[in-house]
Amino acid sequence: MARAFAARTRAPTRESPLPWLGIQAGTLREHGGQPLRLTGLHSDGHDREGDLRALQWALPSVPEGRRCMAVTVRVLAQLLPEALRVLDELIAEYAAAGAYTLLRIDARPWLRGDHVKLARRYAGNACVLFALLGRKALADRLARAALALRAEHPSACVWLPLESARTAFAIGKDLQFGLLWDAMQPQAPRGPGLLASLRAPMLLDGWQPGAQHTLADQRLMRLCTEGGIGWLVRSPQPLVPVLRGQPAPTRTALALRHALLHTVPAAHGERPP
Repeated sequence: MARAFAARTRAPTRESPLPWLGIQAGTLREHGGQPLRLTGLHSDGHDREGDLRALQWALPSVPEGRRCMAVTVRVLAQLLPEALRVLDELIAEYAAAGAYTLLRIDARPWLRGDHVKLARRYAGNACVLFALLGRKALADRLARAALALRAEHPSACVWLPLESARTAFAIGKDLQFGLLWDAMQPQAPRGPGLLASLRAPMLLDGWQPGAQHTLADQRLMRLCTEGGIGWLVRSPQPLVPVLRGQPAPTRTALALRHALLHTVPAAHGERPP
């Protein structure tokens, strides 16, 4: 009976169009050992076509397999069977566009143990990555939750909030976690937290580019490139809406694209078009 239940809670097995990623020696790496950074966007999960347009128009210089779409799991309704089937389809379409899906699991779901259920569901899917969110006060429980997720899905790449780094890495094991650096609180971590971050892949989470500070955006992207820091863009509005039947990139999308052309191509040995 337990095996039958586990089979019902797993997503259908599909051949992955993207390679497995792993965290080794504090670096995010492809299966062959090549280090990489992820560059991506936040999504509410409700506008699939808009997300795919944004990948095409806002991240044209980011190669497939280095892109990422972040989807936040906040409420129980997102974990109902029909919602999970929709999520499976979303993950498959992102993967076909060369993007991994980072499931950002909010505190309420993982405190209920839902992160373990998601780990079980996607244990055979190389295209799904995980992040556990929570305040600094939850650092101890975050670390234990990440260990529980990895116990269910040993190949999972898991990110934790930067504020919990000291607790997570104080466990004494080489946990191979990544760290999320909240772009809304960009202050550098203190002491032990900074030392821990130097041996973990980092994602700048929630960066919002703007047409009014182009040079600052380019400088930030260049620093991220030099430091091996990936990042996820958040926009309150669709980046590439459709107007009169045609994609119409917003000023935010154009600012993002402009910043990328001056930073990401150099990191991959490419030239801006």
